[in-house]
Amino acid sequence: MVWADDEGRPVRLVWEGVRWRVSDRPTIITEPVPWWSRLDPEGRALELAPLSCTGWRFQATATDGRSCVFDVRDDGDSARWLVVKVYD
Repeated sequence: MVWADDEGRPVRLVWEGVRWRVSDRPTIITEPVPWWSRLDPEGRALELAPLSCTGWRFQATATDGRSCVFDVRDDGDSARWLVVKVYD
């Protein structure tokens, strides 16, 4: 479960039964919009591709003081976020 502020930035989460608070500024994870690959199938002009936000990367701190960096994605359903990577 991930909670976000009014702008959509993550502010806290519960992961594996532990409460975490975002303790730095979240970074948007972007990738080229899906339809771009039809225009540039060989990926030669990726720097020109429009980007879409596909998730967030942020540091969060647990109630016990442990900090980790999380990558989360909404997977198309903004009410359900997925933790896709955790860096200890």
